[in-house]
Amino acid sequence: MKKVTLLFTCMLSSIFILVGFSTKKKTISPVTQSAAASIITCYPASAPTLMTATSFQAEYGAPSIKVRKNIDALSNSEISAIKTGITKMKALPYTNPTSWEYQAAIHGTFMTDNLTSWNSCHKAGQAFFFLAWHRMYVYFFERILRDKSGKSNVTVPYWNYQVNPVLHPAYRNSSATNPLYDATRNPTINNGGALPASIMTAFVNSLELIPYYTFQSNFNGPHGSVHTTVNGNMTNVLTAANDPLFWLHHSNIDRLWEEWLRKCNGRENPIDTAWLNNTYTFFDESGRAVNMKGSQIVKISTQLNYKYDAISPTYTCPSARGSYTNKKLLIRKAVAVELNGQTERANFGQEKPDQLESFISTNHRTKFNFAGSTAADQLIIGFDGIKIDKMPQGVVEVYLNLPAGLTPSAESRHFVGLLDLFSAEHHLIHALRPIAGKDEIELDASKVAKALKLTIADLKNAAISFYVRGASLDGREVKTEAKFTILHLQFSVAQLKN
Repeated sequence: MKKVTLLFTCMLSSIFILVGFSTKKKTISPVTQSAAASIITCYPASAPTLMTATSFQAEYGAPSIKVRKNIDALSNSEISAIKTGITKMKALPYTNPTSWEYQAAIHGTFMTDNLTSWNSCHKAGQAFFFLAWHRMYVYFFERILRDKSGKSNVTVPYWNYQVNPVLHPAYRNSSATNPLYDATRNPTINNGGALPASIMTAFVNSLELIPYYTFQSNFNGPHGSVHTTVNGNMTNVLTAANDPLFWLHHSNIDRLWEEWLRKCNGRENPIDTAWLNNTYTFFDESGRAVNMKGSQIVKISTQLNYKYDAISPTYTCPSARGSYTNKKLLIRKAVAVELNGQTERANFGQEKPDQLESFISTNHRTKFNFAGSTAADQLIIGFDGIKIDKMPQGVVEVYLNLPAGLTPSAESRHFVGLLDLFSAEHHLIHALRPIAGKDEIELDASKVAKALKLTIADLKNAAISFYVRGASLDGREVKTEAKFTILHLQFSVAQLKN
């Protein structure tokens, strides 16, 4: 009898919201908040369930592994099924956890209801869980999408921008009935423009980095640069998941994580307790809240029952665990760096080299050890206190000791990586600070320093250059600019210990 009463209450509350209030408002009145609260008790009616590996398989295991495919390989019927699922999600009230708006709000939202799991992405101190959190997020979204589509094999496709940097036509069709289109995007992208090539180069370079946290930190540069180049909803953490392209992007981010693991040679997921046991709440296709932790999502084929079309679901790597010791500051710019336009160069020649000289004298060496063996050095460029006044419709490329007059190119040996303004903006808005001992944004400059044969002492006269690059249309770059300030720009060094 209690279940019947609860169901009846849920139905009345849903009708009340649908008839009396708009689901598109960014804030809601106290009366609406009260109604929303009565609905949220239905999703779930009890506390979130924390699944063990066994119970998760019993509940969510599938007879066969689902396959995530390249969006360019999907048939018209497969794309139509995705459209059907999204359309049905968008028809639900935003207070329903299986609705489009609720799912988007889990990543971030300007709405003030603060319902269960909303604004879960990029919370203070949780950048270290970036890849794992998004794996959970896409997994449960995919289950909801499959259920709404009515097709048992529907999965979230991925956009392989390394093969095709142009967005699939289905997502660029501006028809009013197309749920895959987002008019807020960079017009160049919606008109068939290509992402900057430096994004793909940065992804390739990131895949070469170990251990896990170094890889993930640098991986965020190209990840965030896809967000800023697509622009519109995608350029802000609080609106990003409202763009259907978000899900293609993060399916590919998840695929590249798998690609990284399969390169072996010391690549493996974290083994620290914080990462393995950190728990988050998501919703399944029935609207039930489910708690998951990192240890439950490390093997996609055996734990989550999906794989990628071009990656074998099984692999074995020899164990080779390693981590970096606490980093030591070498040299910091005393004056903030400002970029207003397309290029900027920050020189260290006038900075006090006290820390650098102390490091040299204490360690009795002037050269870096980039050999890749035990106690190998990692040279880090840290960017802290970033204030953004104008976000580019493109990327910010970072170069070390780029000669004057040389045209910036991601193929040059001076290219370090991409500045992740997507995450930096969110840190700024919400006054979030990074994990203790880490800068707001870090890039591994070891490969560049090795190629340039830099010594530790050479950093006293180092220069970091920034170049803003836009997407290209018909083979020609569409120029864009950025305006931001970096309070602290610094070099640090850490050592890899096995």
